[in-house]
Amino acid sequence: MTEAVHEFRIKRTPLSASRLLTIDPIYLELEGPLYDARFTKEDIEGFRFGVTRFTYKFIPVSRTYNIEIKNSEGKIILIRMHSFFEIGYKKVERLFIQIHKQIQLAYFNDMAIHYARLLKGGLTYELAGAFLTNEGVLLRKEKQVIPWIRVGLASYYHSCSVYDLADPQHFRSFDYWYEWNASLLRTVIDYKIRNGNS
Repeated sequence: MTEAVHEFRIKRTPLSASRLLTIDPIYLELEGPLYDARFTKEDIEGFRFGVTRFTYKFIPVSRTYNIEIKNSEGKIILIRMHSFFEIGYKKVERLFIQIHKQIQLAYFNDMAIHYARLLKGGLTYELAGAFLTNEGVLLRKEKQVIPWIRVGLASYYHSCSVYDLADPQHFRSFDYWYEWNASLLRTVIDYKIRNGNS
């Protein structure tokens, strides 16, 4: 089975020139006005996304659809798409969802499997500010580790919450736009909960 290359024409604003975004199983590339940004799959290490809105006296002025991908050198590919006064926002939103889905499939599903295998191997690591161990999840340094048998997960459109089933007041929310790799953390925890300690 061969993995497909996906190409998207994106515009920052309705009047901007379109740029080519290429999502290849081996690399991610965004055509730029001065230079093209290109990251290999092995070099990609961070991902965040979200929608920001600006309103004035209850009138929607703009929506900005944001996707950022970071490499191991700290460089970032910025994908921003705007709609103004709700004009054409459904089209931009559909494009945003398609791009997000393809980036997740091409690069971050494999990364989530890798992190789940690290847990199985007994390695402790930090992801989006939470520490994951083979025994459980540490949400904050001043709190106790939540054993995997008691870890709960609530997923929302813009965020997820990880909590202790025995003590729902012991929780932490992770926003997909403000915290790098929050969606990756959600995927790893969801996998671990579904598959138990196997």
